[in-house]
Amino acid sequence: MQKSQLLDLSDLKTSYVDVLFVTNQESIPDSVSTRFSSEEIVWDKIGVEDFVNDGETWREFGTVILDTSEIQQSHYEALWRTLKKLEQANIAVILLNDHINFPFDRFRLATALRTASVEEIVGRVEANLAYQRSLGIGGHAVSRPPVSVANDTTEQLRMAGHVQRNFLPRRLPNLKDVRWAALFEPADWVSGDIYDIARLDEQHIGFYIADAVGHSMPAALLTMFLKQALKMRETTGNDYRIFGPLEVIKNLNQAMSDQHLAGCLFATCCYCLLNVRTRQLTWTRAGHPYPVLIRGGEATQLESRGGLLGVFEHTEFDQRTIQLEPGDKVFLYSDGCEPLVGKHTEDNEFNFAPEFKAVLNLPVEKMIEAFDNLVNKRTQPPAEVDDVTAIGLQIL
Repeated sequence: MQKSQLLDLSDLKTSYVDVLFVTNQESIPDSVSTRFSSEEIVWDKIGVEDFVNDGETWREFGTVILDTSEIQQSHYEALWRTLKKLEQANIAVILLNDHINFPFDRFRLATALRTASVEEIVGRVEANLAYQRSLGIGGHAVSRPPVSVANDTTEQLRMAGHVQRNFLPRRLPNLKDVRWAALFEPADWVSGDIYDIARLDEQHIGFYIADAVGHSMPAALLTMFLKQALKMRETTGNDYRIFGPLEVIKNLNQAMSDQHLAGCLFATCCYCLLNVRTRQLTWTRAGHPYPVLIRGGEATQLESRGGLLGVFEHTEFDQRTIQLEPGDKVFLYSDGCEPLVGKHTEDNEFNFAPEFKAVLNLPVEKMIEAFDNLVNKRTQPPAEVDDVTAIGLQIL
């Protein structure tokens, strides 16, 4: 294999590589490139600045090997966003020469190695690629025998977490006057939360967060059922019909009731439908935290009535509509976010937390990043740690 030159980012968008080295060095060690060649591992490399600042290259490679000795503190914010996107795309990162003060342990698919042999690097790469093959993703140019992975509970949960992330939206439907941002932080390898943001036609975008009551694998399995049972539209021949939020929630509640789920498996959900032409937002919630409207720097709960999903077959739900204006933001979140959003007083009035108020005026992408920082700085007893999921919408 010939040594690769420093990549132009456009190359990454047209060709798949198993391993992407992120380094400013002219070449990777001969021992590594020789071993990769013998194992038929396709690799290439890119400079640090291009990697941490470009957001269009995801899913075009299998594993990232990052030389952290070349990461500067000025890279931290962009690197945080980059690692988040890689994790959502099920792309693992191997961090070499870890001597910087950066919270890599926040990323479940990142492995930090202060020293590593060629065998260890190759082994980790093969394991990462095997995960991707098990998920049915990746673009390997050659076939290789599967790599054996320890069949213990932790490994199975880790793989289940990868599968679950595969159900999340790959790209957000940003428009010239509508911007989106999302946060997905499982409390463990798998999450009891699920979300989606989908362009239904030229005029409508449907989005929701659903939260299975409970934790770990039972809740995660229920989220997969919710994902498949929640129907935003139906197509018949050349025609289609978009479901309103009330119909979406009623149908989902009926689907759960029809399953007669054992073990008291219930869920909450808030489904919203945005008309991007009229800027009307319509929503229905089922036992879920109220959406938050942010207008003029002030936050207001968008209240509506509706109980848990899967408890009673004929539960009543409300459908509400609000007219959004340029500059408005909408914040949708799961109950794991509630301590950071606010709480009710003894008089049952909801007070937004000062930390939440402090991020309201940021653009939606920055607001979600700042909220993520609040999540990561929060200290909680292990028994109180919950899944955290949030969606942010901004009308420009």
